[in-house]
Amino acid sequence: MNLSPEGKDYLTQVLAAEENKIIHFYGVQSCCGTNIGVELVEPSKKDEIIEIDNILFLIDKQVSSTLDKVTIHAEKESRELGLVLLGLAPVNC
Repeated sequence: MNLSPEGKDYLTQVLAAEENKIIHFYGVQSCCGTNIGVELVEPSKKDEIIEIDNILFLIDKQVSSTLDKVTIHAEKESRELGLVLLGLAPVNC
């Protein structure tokens, strides 16, 4: 997993407003496979914890291989800044 400069700036701003929270990537099962979800949580020992550019991430084991080659990026859509996972293969039904 990689982190673009835009992604790092965005996540740094988000985490500054949330005390003792880290970014958690997890899997959500659907009829088409596993979708990726993201939330802010307190650290847990059950997930894989990694550090990229001084930002900690919790990653559920079921999605760690899916996120292995993804770049976490941030860009504006409809005038709102949000996360984009560059390189993530779309789920097709």
